[in-house]
Parts: sequence; C-alpha cells; structure tokens
Amino acid sequence: MTLAGSVSAAVRPGSATEVEVDPSAEEPGLAADHVWYVGSIAKQFVAACVALLERDGALALVDPVSRFVPRLPAWGDRVTIRHLVHHTGGVKERSRTGPGVPVDGVPAWGNEDLLDALREVADLDFDPGSRYGYSNRGYLLLAEVVAAAGGSSLRDLARERIFEPLDMVDTFFRDRESPLPERALRGHFEADDGNVYVEPARFHAVGAGGLWTTVDDLAAWSANFDEDRITDGWLPERLTTRGTLDDGTPIHYAWGLSVRAHRGLPIVSHGGNFPGWESKMVRFPSERVTVIVLANREDLDVSARAFRLADEVLAGRLDPDAPHADDTFDGV
Repeated sequence: MTLAGSVSAAVRPGSATEVEVDPSAEEPGLAADHVWYVGSIAKQFVAACVALLERDGALALVDPVSRFVPRLPAWGDRVTIRHLVHHTGGVKERSRTGPGVPVDGVPAWGNEDLLDALREVADLDFDPGSRYGYSNRGYLLLAEVVAAAGGSSLRDLARERIFEPLDMVDTFFRDRESPLPERALRGHFEADDGNVYVEPARFHAVGAGGLWTTVDDLAAWSANFDEDRITDGWLPERLTTRGTLDDGTPIHYAWGLSVRAHRGLPIVSHGGNFPGWESKMVRFPSERVTVIVLANREDLDVSARAFRLADEVLAGRLDPDAPHADDTFDGV
C-alpha cells in the first residue's frame, strides 16, 4: 500500500516571480504524475548505482575517493567509498551562514561548480570512519565516482539500470540546465528580502540531490523492495544494510536510507529539502505500507505529516508507547 500526499502552491514554469502562498491551501488538481524535485531522496538512487557497480566489480568500497575524482586535497586518499555512502567520511558541508537565497533563485550550479569549491577545502570535519556526520558533498563525490567507475553519467546509468527496468518513466537526474517537463511543478522559496518567489530551477548538480520524479514512480521504486525486478532481491537487501563506523559501531544510515523504527515498527526512510521544495518517503517493510509526502513550498513539516498519516493508517499495529521515529537515531 502506498499513501501519497502532496501540498502545493499553483505554479507554472517561468522565471523567478513573487507570489503569495496560502499556508493552509492544498492545490486541487494535483496528480500522481506531476513531476517534483525531491532533494535528498535522490541519495538512495545514487547509493543503488554504487551498489550495482560494486556488484559488477567496477569499484570496491575500500577504494579511496581519489581513485575516481581527480585533484582532491590530500584527504581524498583517506576517505573511502564506504565512508561516503554512510556519511562517515568527515567531508565538510558548505557553510550555511551569510545571506539567504537571492530573489532570482538558486544559482545555476552544476557539479563542476560545486567540485571546484570542494577542492579548496583542505581539511575534514573528523577522521574518516570515526563518527557519523551527514554530508551532501559526500554524495556529490559519489555521483562523480559513479560516472568514472561506470563509464557514463549518473543520469544515464540510473536511467539504464534502475528507472527503465522499473518503468519509472518520469524520473531523471537533471545534470544540465535542460527544459523541464510540462508537468514539473516549481518550488516556492523565501528569498533574502523576506518575500516568497517561484524558483526557476536553473540548478543542475546531482548526487546530493538533482532528482525529479513522481509519486507513481516513487511507488514503483518502493514496490521493488518487496519484489525486486532488478537483481532478484540482492539490491533491496544491500540498500537496507546499516553502515558501521570503522570500529564496528552500527549507525542508522544504510545506503542513502535511514533504517530505524517508529512506534515499534521498523522503517526505511529519507527526506529532502531544498529552497522551494520538501519531501518525505517512509516505508514500513513489515506492513508493506509506504507514505510519500511531497511539497513545492518550504514552510511545511512534511516529515511530521508523513508520520501523522502513518499513525492513522497503522493505528492498530503501532505501539503508542514506543519511541517516535525522531527518537530512534543511533550510532551518531
């Protein structure tokens, strides 16, 4: 069973334009085939490509990232593919201080722009493998690893190895400033002047995010965890195997997915946020129930909405005295 929710302010493609957003309104006419930007939900697909290439023998988890990504600082020899997959590499995040998003939206960043900035970062936040620290830049590097090891772009490899076999016809990594489909919804973001604007979607970096998809396609991906059409069961098991620190301490983060519990039931989940968009996908494997909530505005707590919906649907099977998902992170 897949439960999908979407909250939107009505938009059509165009340049950044100031808009008014009614925080209580849900746009009528939203459909399961509308195309959404889903931020970090992309990470599980990047991790799946890494897993498939590992299975092919094209890379090993112990390989240093410098084997595949040139001109990194010295830390590139110490951070391995496994570290990046599980966010234990210590790769520094971009600073969030300073001015917010300009009124004309997120700059037209691509991977090379972000890599150039990362190559200027001399140090890590911590010794690789010593602790967990969520890193979008780590998954930016994994996108480059996939391209180098797989001999084609992340966009093409994900399409050929995952999206096409699962008939995810509206899902794609956008790694260039190309036209978006007519059904693609634009985000609404608060700019540094305090007003809300329509995000023109000029950004095209992939790895940490970069994925555009639909509720229907995400449901097809979720169903593949129960009846794997790609690897006959190997890939879902791999993606839901939790990582460990170098000393063997387990952590909640698996392969682009968080594996923990909610009210006594196991869950596999991930969310995403980006100026103008919010997303959450929570799978209850023992119940074969998946909740997907997508929004093209950033003033909503989509994670809270997803778990409230799950609490209603699974009320007879959840333990109200057991911890909420927010309290079941471990190994951090």
